[in-house]
Amino acid sequence: MGFERERRRWRVRVHDELGRVCGAGTVLDEYHVLTSAHVVETAGGPRSALSVDFVGLAEALPGAATVVEGCWVPSDGGGHGDLALLRLERPESRVFRAPLHRMPLGDHQLVRAFGFPPGSVGRWTHARLGGPEQTGGEWVRLFRTAEAEPLGPGFGGTAVIDEATGHVVGMVVGKDTGTWMVPVETMLGHLPQLSIWTSGSPAVDASFSRPVGEAVDVSFVQRVADWFAKAEPGTVWVVDTGEAGSPVAAALRFGIVLADRERSLGVPGLPPAFGPMPPAGSVDLAVDATGRTADVVRHRIADRLTTGVAGRTLVVDAIDDSAEPDRLVGEVLAPLAGRAAELGLRLLLGFREESSPGVAAVRASTGQARPAPDDLAGRLEVLTQAVAELAEIEAYQLRVATRFTGVAMLPARAQRLRGALKQLRSAEVDGDAEWVERHIDSHEHAVAPAVEDGRRQRAVLDGLVARREELRARLAGDHELAREYGLVGDPEIEQAYIPAKRLLIDGPCELTAAATAVDTYAAAVRARIEDRG
Repeated sequence: MGFERERRRWRVRVHDELGRVCGAGTVLDEYHVLTSAHVVETAGGPRSALSVDFVGLAEALPGAATVVEGCWVPSDGGGHGDLALLRLERPESRVFRAPLHRMPLGDHQLVRAFGFPPGSVGRWTHARLGGPEQTGGEWVRLFRTAEAEPLGPGFGGTAVIDEATGHVVGMVVGKDTGTWMVPVETMLGHLPQLSIWTSGSPAVDASFSRPVGEAVDVSFVQRVADWFAKAEPGTVWVVDTGEAGSPVAAALRFGIVLADRERSLGVPGLPPAFGPMPPAGSVDLAVDATGRTADVVRHRIADRLTTGVAGRTLVVDAIDDSAEPDRLVGEVLAPLAGRAAELGLRLLLGFREESSPGVAAVRASTGQARPAPDDLAGRLEVLTQAVAELAEIEAYQLRVATRFTGVAMLPARAQRLRGALKQLRSAEVDGDAEWVERHIDSHEHAVAPAVEDGRRQRAVLDGLVARREELRARLAGDHELAREYGLVGDPEIEQAYIPAKRLLIDGPCELTAAATAVDTYAAAVRARIEDRG
C-alpha cells in the first residue's frame, strides 16, 4: 500500500450528535483516535455523543466514540494541554495506524497538515515550525508558508506531518486558530499511554529522572536553565559535578529534565525559588554515560539525531563513569567539541572532577580553532580545514546551482588557495619557519573572506532547494486531493498539472514560474471539486 493511501486511512473527522464537523482526528489503531480537547468541547464536551467519520475509507460507516477515562487534557488557555484520546464503540479494522514519532524539532522545519475548514471537503496546508510563545509553554507555533492554505477552524485535532520523513510529529491545537502544534513528545508527557503507538527514542535517558541525592543545588539548577535558554550555538560547557548524588550532580540532571518536553511534565509544581524554567524542548538529546562504552554512546547519538548533530543541543553526563572514558572523549566528544562552532552545536559535558583527563582533552579540542599567533602548526591546520570547507562548498555549488535558473555563481578559489597552502606546508616541513611567518598572514586574509562568501552562497542554495521542496510538497498534496476525487486523468486538470510538474522536476527550475504553476493547479483542482459539490 502506498504511503499516500496509508495516510488517508488514518485521517478522520469528528462530528457532534447533530452531524456537524467539529474538527479532525488521527487514528492510532482499530479502536483509538487522537484529537484535541477543544474539538471534543466543540462537539459538546467529554461526556457527549461523538461520531468519527473515516474520510479515507469510503466503505466505512461513521463510528460512535467516547473519551477514554483518564485521557482528557483540556487546554489551560496558556499554551498547555488540549488533548483527548477517543475509543470507538465498534472497531474499524481497515484503518492504518498513524506513524507517531519522537524526533528533535527545529525552527523553520517544514510540515504539512490536512484539515476540514468550513465549507471545504478537506485540504492540505504547509507550514514551518517556530518556537514556543513564552518560556514554559508547551505548544509550538505554526507559520504557514507562502501561498499555503490558511490555518484556522477545521484544522484542530489533525496530525502535523514532518515533510522530510512523513512522521507525525504533533497535532494542531488551539481553539479557532489552528496556528499551534503540540509535539508528540509533549503528548507523551501528558498521556504516557500513547507510547504504545509511538516510535523514536526519547530525548532524555530515563536515568535523569531518578533521584540521585538528598540535596539539590537550586542556584545551579538556575544556571542550567539559563544556559539552555541563552547559550549561543557553538558553546561548549564543561561542568564539574562532583560525585554522583552531589548537590551539583543532582541539579544538573534536574535542569536537564526540566528542559525536556516529555519528562518535564512529570515534575511537580516548583517553588518560585527555582526561577524561570528552560524553554520546552531546549535539549535535543541527553545521554547518561554511566557504564556505557564509546560505541554505545555514539549509537545513541546517531539513533536520536538521525540527520546529524548540526544545530542541536547535546548533553553527555557522567563521562568519568562510562565504561571507556578515554575512548569516549577521544573518539566521540572531543571531536564534537572541536567542531561545535562550525556545526552550531551546543554541547554540555558533565565530568566528576575538574582534574579528569577528559576535561583537558575537551578544552584542548575547543582551542584548536583559535591557535596562538606563534603556533604556526595550529594556524596551518585551521587554514587546511577552511580550504577543505571551501572546496566542499564549491562542489556543492556545481551540483545544486545548475538545478535553478538565475543563480550567480561564486568564482572557484579553492584550488588556487590549496596551492598556496601547499607552499606554506612545504616550507614548514623544510624548517623555514621565517618564510611561513612572512606569508601566512596574507593567506589567512585571502581564505577568510572566501569561506564567508562560500557560506553565504550555500545558505542561498539551501534556500532555493527548500523552496523547491515546499512547492513539490504542495503539488503532491493537491495531486493527492485530485486523486481522492477521481480527477487524475481529467484533461483540464492534467493540463494544469503537467507544466507544474515539469518546472519542478525536469531541467533547471525557475521558482517564480513554478510557484505560479502550482497555484494554477491548486485553483483548478479546488474549482472542479466545488463544481461537483
